[in-house]
Amino acid sequence: MMTIYEKESLFESVEDQFCSLKTYLEEAISREEIHVVEGEVFRQLQRIGLGLLEAFVALSGTGYESGIALFTEDGRPMKYKGIKKEASPYLSIFGELRIYRASYAHPDGGRVYPIDGQLNLPENKYSYLLLKWLQASSADQDFRSAVERFNEIFDFSLFPEVPHRQGLSIGEYVEPFYEQVEAPPAETEGSHMALSADCKGVRILKREREEAKEAAGAKPRRDKGEKPGIKKDAVVVTDFSFTPEARDSKEIVKGLLNQFTEKEKAEAKKDRQDRREEGILAPREPRNKHVFATLNGKKAAFEHLLDHLQKRDPEGQKPLIALVDGELALEDRLLEELEARHLKHRLDALILDIIHASEYLWDVGTTLYGEKTSKRIRWVEEKLYDLLNGKVGTLIGGLRQMLTKKQDQLTKTQKKALKKTITYFDNHKHMMHYDVYLKKGYPIATGVVEATSGSLVKNRMEQSGMRWSINGAQAVLNQRAVVKNGDWNDFFTYYIDSERQRRYPTLYDKGTPAYQKAA
Repeated sequence: MMTIYEKESLFESVEDQFCSLKTYLEEAISREEIHVVEGEVFRQLQRIGLGLLEAFVALSGTGYESGIALFTEDGRPMKYKGIKKEASPYLSIFGELRIYRASYAHPDGGRVYPIDGQLNLPENKYSYLLLKWLQASSADQDFRSAVERFNEIFDFSLFPEVPHRQGLSIGEYVEPFYEQVEAPPAETEGSHMALSADCKGVRILKREREEAKEAAGAKPRRDKGEKPGIKKDAVVVTDFSFTPEARDSKEIVKGLLNQFTEKEKAEAKKDRQDRREEGILAPREPRNKHVFATLNGKKAAFEHLLDHLQKRDPEGQKPLIALVDGELALEDRLLEELEARHLKHRLDALILDIIHASEYLWDVGTTLYGEKTSKRIRWVEEKLYDLLNGKVGTLIGGLRQMLTKKQDQLTKTQKKALKKTITYFDNHKHMMHYDVYLKKGYPIATGVVEATSGSLVKNRMEQSGMRWSINGAQAVLNQRAVVKNGDWNDFFTYYIDSERQRRYPTLYDKGTPAYQKAA
């Protein structure tokens, strides 16, 4: 145990550093610009922080105390083997320090270091606080940029491999975290639940593609809807609640064709501002949006999605709507998972994204009338009203009639565009009852999941030259989803607690059965 003089000496250097900081400030008056002083104060405070942390570690001891014996959980004594010669490094946000640890031999083999559990030291030298900040940063930007910023701020010399390696194990805790996390408060939810899905390709390392082929045989079977090539689909899913409010087709068409007047735009902007100030959510505005992305296939993605959705609505009272972009593989897998969970009867609407549907009309209009003619816009506007007013069958019939009666007048490109659009609408007309959706006040665009796919996957994973291992990509997607969901602080607390339980199931500390006075 330290004497009072030894304890006082620990703080002498810290006090000297603080006196030096005061002296610097006094001497800097009228001589230095404020940003220069700001930088120097930060560096000196870092050194003071490191000194205080070193004092804390020294006062915490080594895990050994004279006259105290350590026992295993089943009461067997452990033999004291002295202080380990090599101090354990610990990189804090203030800098690196060394921790000396008392060592005990466990009867079953191996060494026990009681101070590790007392301080809850991480498996590697990087402090949990440092990792919390670094991993959140690397989830948002590439590893090199994240590390360079940290090195600049903290005067470190970390390599880009650090957040990559650390993220592999941290990312494994994301799904267990969401399994135990509570649903949003009921009063913050809307009356309906929406779910949506999309796919974005992630470029995979060549060696992993070859290994996957070898493991699968000469003709590996791809997931349903998965494209061959250098990319592997990240399946992005999102769920949110909302409160419906009916709209008419005119509002939608004016939005799609950008026909709102400046006055109407200004009024809409003011309405949004007024709502924000009053804390009122707009109709159909997503509430408590949750996102997730996985490289493990559509089944894994929808399992996560529906697990989370059922947690949000445990009584199963809220109607479900699904927004999809028309990919049949996504639709099929979603319906299969709903059926397996006996939830299909709650699906009130399966909605094809109106933006995707309108793009087919634009393609036909362009081939018929050219890209810059007013006829094209008028034709598309007329067909959009047909779509939104429940006349999908009439629209398809009209396109077929055009293809048949005018085939001698149509170019090859025009015929191709018409056939493509007819086929697409025919295949998806069961999810194009837009008149019903608008009357019920449902959203009809997949903007939420489209934006999620871009921000969650594309913006981070598809930067120039990037190639990923599957595990590495999944680790980043997991952490990025947590950040996007606004759950990073809660998640990291869960991660630290889980690591403590894993690494230190027995705490050899004063007051515990394993820490007793020697006979």
